[in-house]
Parts: sequence; structure tokens; C-alpha cells
Amino acid sequence: MFIMTMLSFRSPKLTTRTLSLTAFLIALNVILGKLAVGSASLVKFSFGFIGTMLLGYFLGPWLGGVAKILYDLIANTILATGTQFFIGFTLTAFLSGVIAGLFLHNQKITWQRLAIYEVIQMLVTNIFFNTLWIHLLYQAPWAALLAVRIPKSLLTLPLEVILGLMILKSVARLNLSISNQNKY
Repeated sequence: MFIMTMLSFRSPKLTTRTLSLTAFLIALNVILGKLAVGSASLVKFSFGFIGTMLLGYFLGPWLGGVAKILYDLIANTILATGTQFFIGFTLTAFLSGVIAGLFLHNQKITWQRLAIYEVIQMLVTNIFFNTLWIHLLYQAPWAALLAVRIPKSLLTLPLEVILGLMILKSVARLNLSISNQNKY
């Protein structure tokens, strides 16, 4: 019962409003993901996590996952900047959207919820799957990759929780719900 109150397993209905918001959030995610520092093949810090949080918050797990697939395809094919496309990263993107939706959609945003969300996101997508894909693509030693990627993730964790909390609390105060109908 506790898990059911902690996670959201539903996404909003597919309406014109939902599709418009999805397109906007994908575009925002692409822009924030391109604002990055570091090497895409090893360690990169970007503000894409904000876009992922917003996708999960508004779209839930399933639409959030599909939106992250679309984001990955756009960002790494049409708008690619020197990195090669690999389907494994697309799987990771889908899981990232699902995890964000499970923890953030229709939920009260607290620092504890965001911290748990970020730790799970970090462990599943960043440390496990993305490290696995980099290992497979570049034959880099697993232990050496983890030695770099774990400290990077631990350093960015508080920053992502604090920024995420500020942004999601602000969005929650605006009461921007997909189900709100225009009353004009």
C-alpha cells in the first residue's frame, strides 16, 4: 500500500493539450540537454535533468518515457553534435522518463521525494545503464568508468535536488495542470 501512495502509475489522457505540452517539454529538454559541460563519452553535466523532471511531473511515467525516447531521437540524430547514436541510450532515456513520472507525477513535491527520485535515477540510468553503454561502445574498463562516474553523480546529486525542488515547487504553485480547462 505504501508503494502505491509513493509512486504514480498513470499518465494523463492523450489530448491536444497534452500533445502540445509534450512537444514543448521535449523542446525544452533538448535545449537544456545541449547546455552541457564535459565529454559525452565519459562525464558530462547538463541541465537536462530539469527537463526530465518536468516531463515526469506533467506527463507521468508512460508518456514521460515516450517523450524521452522522442527527445533522444531528436537530440542524438537530427541535432547530434559529434556523438554517435546508440539505441542503448534510447532505452536509458525511456527508463529515465518512466522513473521521473513514477516519482513526480501527481505527487507532493518534497526534498525527500526528490532525493529518493534522484538517487534511483542516478543508480539505474546514470551509473548502471549509461556506464554499461559507454563500456560496450568504447571498450573502456568498467571499474575505471565507475571510478569517474560515481563521484560525478554524487557531486551533482545535491545540486539536482536543490534546483529540482526550487523549480518543481514553483511550477506546483502555479497550479498548471493538464486537466485544467481554459475557462474563457
